[in-house]
Parts: sequence; structure tokens; C-alpha cells
Amino acid sequence: MTVRVGFLGSGNAFADGGRSHACIHITAPGVSLLLDCGGSALPAITRANAAPIDAIAISHLHGDHFGGIPYLVIQQHFSGRTRPLAIAGPRDLAARLRGAEQALYPDFFGRTRLGFEVTLTTLTAEDTPLGGALVSALPVRHAAESDPHGLRVRVGRTLIAYSGDATWSEHLPRVAQGADLFICEATNFSQDDPAHLSYRTLMAHRDELDCRRIVLTHLGSSTLAHLAELEIEHAIDGLELEI
Repeated sequence: MTVRVGFLGSGNAFADGGRSHACIHITAPGVSLLLDCGGSALPAITRANAAPIDAIAISHLHGDHFGGIPYLVIQQHFSGRTRPLAIAGPRDLAARLRGAEQALYPDFFGRTRLGFEVTLTTLTAEDTPLGGALVSALPVRHAAESDPHGLRVRVGRTLIAYSGDATWSEHLPRVAQGADLFICEATNFSQDDPAHLSYRTLMAHRDELDCRRIVLTHLGSSTLAHLAELEIEHAIDGLELEI
């Protein structure tokens, strides 16, 4: 089975380089799943003319990773969607999403009966059926208030791992273990910060990551300034891979 991975958004929270917020589309026969849906994701989804999205897996509760959901739900409603939409993520996703909806469009979300069902589920370390795939979530080190997790997505025999936002810790090798593709953030080029990983640190720990392939995403200005020096693949908005 061929699994396709489309990077609809590969930028950081500040959209450095004009990149869209985090949004990755995984498709295969019977599978259509977004990993994250950041605040600026809807234009990228629309431009890509993406296949109908059955589910969204959210890595953590920062706006550049889940803030696009209200816009997508409204757009899908007015497009005449009837098929269910499943959304899964951290424990407080439902409450945070309700808050975002009421802040952005209280008239719509307070009065409108959607033309399709939306279900909300908490992701755990156990595989959860989602969008035709099996998805699990493992804790990573980032801003604690965002309840950060790395995601592991199984499609048939293919395993895709995604760091979400994370600085280096013992958690990342567990997220990446056995993956055919590890999508890993590299916000910074040479200096880590308490919330984000640098490319240099990732390369220093490369041998600890038991995965076949790494693609960098969530690229900030310092990493973008050093693209020619990167020794592993990096995403751009619109990149599509086959696994």
C-alpha cells in the first residue's frame, strides 16, 4: 500500500519564510488524516484541493497547531459536507476548541446545527482508530500548558511518527522508534530553547533515533537561513512524499 504525505504547512508559529502553520495530510486507500490544523491551515488545504478529510489528530494545544479547526468546520459546513469528522488530541482539546469557537464565531457555533457530526476523542499511548489509520500519542517536552505529544500513525505496515513541537528529551526516540518516516521539528538551527529543538541537536542525537527517514518541519528563521547546510530532508509547503 502506498501512503502519501502532503506537507500543507511547514512553518513555525510566526510563519517565518511565509510558510503556513503546521498541517500534514496523510492519505492512502481508505485513509485521509490531518496531523495538526494550525491557524492558517485552511488556505493551504483549499489550495491543495485535498481529498476529503475524515479526521484530524492534534499534537498539542497551541494555536499554530489546532487553531485552524473552527475555520475548517465552518468551511465544510457551507460546502455541504455530510460525512462525519473525527478530531482527536490532548485531554483538554474539547474545552479549548469550544473556547476558540466562541471567541471567533459565537454566532455560528452558538446557533448553527452542523450538517455533519463532529466527534472529539482523547489520544493516548494506545492505538486509536482515526481517519482509517491507527494513531497513538506519547508525551514530549514542550510548553507544559499545551499538553504536548508526539504522534505515531500506523497505516497498514507503514509507521509515520511526528514530533509535534518538542525540545530534545528521552521522549523523542520513543516517538520515532521503528518509524518509516519521522517528521521532526527543527525550529532553530544551532541553539535549543526550552520549547523547541535545533537542527544541530537533532543531528547530534541522530544515532539514537531508530527510524528509516527523517523530514524536518516547523522551520524557523534561523533554520531557513541555513538550508544549504542541512544534511537531511526538509519540508516546504506543498511537498508530497510517497512511502
